[in-house]
Amino acid sequence: MSEPAAPHASVLIVDDTIENLRLLSNLLGEHGYEVRAVTNGRQALQAVEHDPPDLILLDITMPEMDGYEVCRRLRARDGSRDVPVIFITALTDAADKVLAFEAGGVDYVTKPFQFEEVLARVRTHVALSRARSALTQSYQRLRALEELRDNLVHMIVHDMKSPLMAILVHLKVLEGPVAALAEDSQEDLRRAVSAAGMLSQMVNDLLDVSRLEEGKMPVERAIWDLTRMAGEVRATLAAMDRGRRIDVETAGAVQVSCDGAIIRRTLENLLGNAIKHTPAGSPVRISIARRNDRVRVEVQDEGDGVPAEAREKIFEKFGTMRSRHERAYHSAGLGLTFCKLAVEAHDGTIGVDPRAPAGSTFWFELPA
Repeated sequence: MSEPAAPHASVLIVDDTIENLRLLSNLLGEHGYEVRAVTNGRQALQAVEHDPPDLILLDITMPEMDGYEVCRRLRARDGSRDVPVIFITALTDAADKVLAFEAGGVDYVTKPFQFEEVLARVRTHVALSRARSALTQSYQRLRALEELRDNLVHMIVHDMKSPLMAILVHLKVLEGPVAALAEDSQEDLRRAVSAAGMLSQMVNDLLDVSRLEEGKMPVERAIWDLTRMAGEVRATLAAMDRGRRIDVETAGAVQVSCDGAIIRRTLENLLGNAIKHTPAGSPVRISIARRNDRVRVEVQDEGDGVPAEAREKIFEKFGTMRSRHERAYHSAGLGLTFCKLAVEAHDGTIGVDPRAPAGSTFWFELPA
């Protein structure tokens, strides 16, 4: 006993030979398919526009408009672009088959046909089409949920920004009379200020990443000297880690057209990341060089390095990587995601390479 058709699967048969229409209509109807039959290409296009079927059986040799043209027009329309077309024809040359597939057909059956073969191909392509449609709908639902989640997170984080800033300001006010506190309390206050500052930075990163992803952060270009910018960034971060040696290697002024605030923050993120992952006392280096029509900025550290499998993932939003010492996965945060989006907004590229014997080189290139 043959398998039943998928429920309510509809097939449009296009053939100028009435006997073929009647034969295929009767046989497919007996297997549970809803069948419509037309005798020329114009009627086929009208039928599909009115009510797209699950599949089309299309003859090639027809008056006025051949099957190739019908298929091309179907593929050009939004409502019929994804409807599978099986050519069923007496043409047997390889060239005809190539034309059929180039026109957008998914299969090709020659006459005289065996109905079992036609039925098997119809059943297969209906199932594939429905699976593709279900996958598309699932993807669209996931995209909608992802957008809803991102909007919700953005709203929550935006609302967190003001109270977080208030906490940070009040903690810094308390640092004034810190000498009156016990030593343990002074350390607790310093840690609270540091933690509040980190949390505030995370909030800003998330908001800016969202703006970059949506293309809502304007890139205001001007001519900037990256050598001078690197020196200023070094001075700022060196004050936060006075025992750290930070070298800037460059062959003089290197100018580039960019948004200075965004690229400065990119460099700050990369340098701060290098300091964080480099052992105390080990140096960190910034190098800047012009290479043909590109300017390359490198930040070199002497940390544990980034495993090969994580070199792409760490630039993803909340990407994770495994710690060699803790043997556990942890989030890379949003700083590197911001860097990637910021550099790409300038038509640049960014990446990370291993260093010998240890450490990493985080780099980005901008058009000169």
